[in-house]
Amino acid sequence: MATAHDASRVRARDLIGLEKSEITGVHRLLDYLRYDDQGRLRVYGHDAQELLDQAGAPLIWYFGDRVRENYRSIDDAYRAHFPGHRTFAAIKSCYLKECLTVLHRAGAGAEVMSALELQIAQQIGFAPADIVSNGVGRSEEYADATVAAGVGLTVVDCLDDLRTVAAACRRHGSRARIGLRVTPPVDHDGIYITPSSKLGVDWEGGEFLRLARAALDTPEVQVVALHAHQVTHCSQPAKYRATLAGVAAVARETERELGLRFEVIDIGGGLETRFLLHRSGLGPEDFAAIAKEELDSIGYPFRLHIEPGRYLTADAAVGLTAVTTEKHNGDRTYLVTEIGSNVLIDMAEVTYHPLPTRLPDPGTPWTAYDVGDSTCAPALVCRTAT
Repeated sequence: MATAHDASRVRARDLIGLEKSEITGVHRLLDYLRYDDQGRLRVYGHDAQELLDQAGAPLIWYFGDRVRENYRSIDDAYRAHFPGHRTFAAIKSCYLKECLTVLHRAGAGAEVMSALELQIAQQIGFAPADIVSNGVGRSEEYADATVAAGVGLTVVDCLDDLRTVAAACRRHGSRARIGLRVTPPVDHDGIYITPSSKLGVDWEGGEFLRLARAALDTPEVQVVALHAHQVTHCSQPAKYRATLAGVAAVARETERELGLRFEVIDIGGGLETRFLLHRSGLGPEDFAAIAKEELDSIGYPFRLHIEPGRYLTADAAVGLTAVTTEKHNGDRTYLVTEIGSNVLIDMAEVTYHPLPTRLPDPGTPWTAYDVGDSTCAPALVCRTAT
């Protein structure tokens, strides 16, 4: 069995497996997968079952070519509308040296969330100016590491983090370029990161402006960016538009209240996996066009940053595994595999899309299964896989 990774919180059909027609025509969704004339699944031309037999199960195989293609598709889409645009790969989406090296060589920057991720980015060779440092509840260690490295942008979203970064700057005798992460004013029904979350500072109630004033009064930092990352698994253009309209409103109101113009607008990542967007008839160019339309209302020039993670790496791998047995319980039939929550990220809203390494013979009925591993965790790889 081969699995192509990811899911959507938005559409219920993405929490189940691919449809029969999508399985047999999987090359139309992921061009590196194809069934040959004998019904055998080929991965970049290699027989999936032979790979499984040779390497043993379970096996996760990442594809540098797909990582590179994913990066270029999203970077080109936004660059077409925003001169000076930069794409920063979210390191948290994949720590593999080989994948990160592909992104570095393709021209991506790096977005890091911890001292460990900063260390990984530095080891790969990302220049300090090409690193955005995010994070929640910054430790002194992390603040010291980013200030000592001289990263291009450090994003803060509360007064405590501002003070921690300022103290690190005093210890190192330097000044940090910072961004302020906001939860913008939008109708938050269906927007995934909402007010009073652990991420960002709320616009409502004036908290963002209070943080901005404090940052402007802090000599150790220079406020250069507005940061807002509100969506995840996003495949709905209307939700994306609403979020960016809110970002633009924050930028305009901040200029009106404080006279502050941001050099950089950083809208984070959050787009759904590339092949799932394609499945919905969408691509990054649709979202880039929305960004252009909404952010133009800011009314002054800026550079755009995006920070994709899932989009870059989630569909750039397959997992190869064997089915060990079937289990029947009530009205459900399960395929038990050697891969699951022991290897893959276990999240209730994430599914992995199973494919057979060989199609059933013509005329043989197709059967639907739930797919899960043999651990005692209740999680499934996929619900209702055809």
